[in-house]
Amino acid sequence: MPAFDLEQIRRDFPIVQSRIYANHAAVGPVPLSVRAAVLECLDDLVYDVGSAWARSEPVFAEGRALAARLVNSQPDRIAWVQNTSHGVSLIAAGLGWQPGDNVLVPDNEFPSNYFAWKALADRGVELRHIPSVEGRILPESIRPLIDRRTRVVALSQVQYYNGFQCDIRSIGELCRDSSVLLVVDGTQSIGAMTLDIARSYVDVLLVAAHKWMLGPFGVGFMALSDRALEAVSVTSIGWLSFREPFIFVKDKQLLPDASRFEPGTKNSIGLYGLLARLRAITELGAEVIEGHVLALTDQFCAALPEIGCQCTSYRGAGEKSGIVTFRHPDIPSEALMEQLNRASIDVSVRAGSVRFSPHYYNSEAEIEQVLTVLAAIIRERV
Repeated sequence: MPAFDLEQIRRDFPIVQSRIYANHAAVGPVPLSVRAAVLECLDDLVYDVGSAWARSEPVFAEGRALAARLVNSQPDRIAWVQNTSHGVSLIAAGLGWQPGDNVLVPDNEFPSNYFAWKALADRGVELRHIPSVEGRILPESIRPLIDRRTRVVALSQVQYYNGFQCDIRSIGELCRDSSVLLVVDGTQSIGAMTLDIARSYVDVLLVAAHKWMLGPFGVGFMALSDRALEAVSVTSIGWLSFREPFIFVKDKQLLPDASRFEPGTKNSIGLYGLLARLRAITELGAEVIEGHVLALTDQFCAALPEIGCQCTSYRGAGEKSGIVTFRHPDIPSEALMEQLNRASIDVSVRAGSVRFSPHYYNSEAEIEQVLTVLAAIIRERV
């Protein structure tokens, strides 16, 4: 287990005083540091709105720098988005599609990274489903589907229904060699798992703040490669998409960087909160967070057979994540979820299995407590 001051970290999360929260794959609790950052922004708007804009600019700049550092991008390749659906829609709308082009998406991909591509059927674009192999999305399942008309491969780094982590590096190499854009939804990974988008040849990474980032709702970021920035046109356009916005003339040039995708006034309240999280992750280290999360899920999975449960997540090297799914052969997963929730242990159900998703502020002792409660539930019902 990586060494860090867990007790100090836990003081930032009041939720630990009342329950064991292990449902970050659904939504993450906002820590006190994020609340303080949001209130700082609100105070600016309440007491000194005239200079709030100027004070927010360094916040946005630091946020871009830290978001870029987190995923190995560049600050000028970071754009703020509302959520994953918003970012995917910007990309899907901005590519110069021709009838007969195609997009590859896993057959069980989360809807945020699906519907915008499906909507391209009206423009003659074919949506091809990447078949999962017993819940795994593999490079060898993608390769035969790519042809000269393939424009995009879109998928999640971590699959929401079973926690399988895709081999993004191998998929990225395949896309690079085929001149195909790789669009990755990192909302079920970034904040808990690491990803080097330059090394993995990711062209677009989309991250919403409200899950593993532990940030506010309605804010996130998009990181683009150079070739994505060149290939994607701006279709949602506004006055802040252009150079020198405060020179109020109508004949202007688009901004040269990713901020051209931000057409109007930013969600400053959300971005102050997101910056607080980016600072916390940077200070502790994304690799340290990942190590702790994987250690907790390893601890949980190792004990499941002892209480008669089967882990339904893939836990091989490079495949595991912060999401663990499991089931009992005789007890419906919905019943297990309900009883765990009544015991103040937050989990959910996906694809017929209980989904358990702890984060870095959770402790080994909490994992043991969950296992003890789960074993007691099973003894009562079997």
